[in-house]
Amino acid sequence: MLTNVINGINIAVADLDFWTRKYELVLGVKSTPVAEEGFAFPGMTGSSFNIGGFQLNLISSDDPATSVGRFLARSGDGFFLLSLAVPDVDEAGDRLRELGVNPLLERAARGVAHQPVNFVHPKEMAGVQIELIEVPE
Repeated sequence: MLTNVINGINIAVADLDFWTRKYELVLGVKSTPVAEEGFAFPGMTGSSFNIGGFQLNLISSDDPATSVGRFLARSGDGFFLLSLAVPDVDEAGDRLRELGVNPLLERAARGVAHQPVNFVHPKEMAGVQIELIEVPE
């Protein structure tokens, strides 16, 4: 088994401020801002909601070259990815390859203020982008 822990979901939004306020109101939970440094790749910002240990993240980008920017241009606001917590991203990527599923990166992306991550293209998983994020046990 690759994992039995869902870390959270990411929802892409064009108007981060509007949707952050609305989610705070509806969920009754204060968000934590996520600056560009909090992402594995530049050009994105977001808001994170911790709901009983489950992470609901709103993510946005004004850069049409980012994956979020392309998604927003193509699909508008909506579900962007499912995040799975794994103890070792590179081992999880190797396991996926053994199962015939190809991660986007050969090895995990490692950011200054972000845990190691890798991704699986939506075409590999019935239209759902998967994020593998390293969360030590």
